Amino acid sequence: MAALTVCCATTVRARAGPTPSTSAASVTIPPVVHRALSFSAATALALALHAPIALAIPQTSECATNSCDDKDYSGRDLTAEFYTKGSLKRAKFTGSNLAGVTLFGADLTDADFTGADLTNANLGQCNLTGTIFKDANLSGAIVSGANMDDLGDIEGSDWTDVIVRKDVNDKMCARNPQGINQVTGNPTAMSLFCN
Repeated sequence: MAALTVCCATTVRARAGPTPSTSAASVTIPPVVHRALSFSAATALALALHAPIALAIPQTSECATNSCDDKDYSGRDLTAEFYTKGSLKRAKFTGSNLAGVTLFGADLTDADFTGADLTNANLGQCNLTGTIFKDANLSGAIVSGANMDDLGDIEGSDWTDVIVRKDVNDKMCARNPQGINQVTGNPTAMSLFCN
């Protein structure tokens, strides 16, 4: 715990400016070392408090370096995978389990997620042009910064606890979405607060 205290003290002093003291904690620390110490302190504190550690989103995935366009991932458990910044145009995820999976920044143009489990999935900054979410469960998914201007079929999808920009949500509601999600029992329109 002493190491944690020293590390935190160094971080605070580095932000507050130099101290008149000549102790080791007041030595000028290069920015790279300072960031490493700050990360180490945060990690040590999270471990001491038994808190989950948030890791950075991987910058690339197999689909980012090699196109995964038109691939069929239907009916599979994909919870151990990630598709960050991948090219997945027209890919099929029908009935797949993608709960908690990161698709951050992926191009999902015309991809098919019919009946897929996307609970707590990260779809932030994805291109969702023409993407089909028919009967999909998106409860708790992240869609911030995603291009949702021209979604495909959303009938029977559940958007409970998904934060959607108001103008995009209004556009989705203007389509008069129908259906009830078979897994959650929630009507699509209700999950989007259309009524």
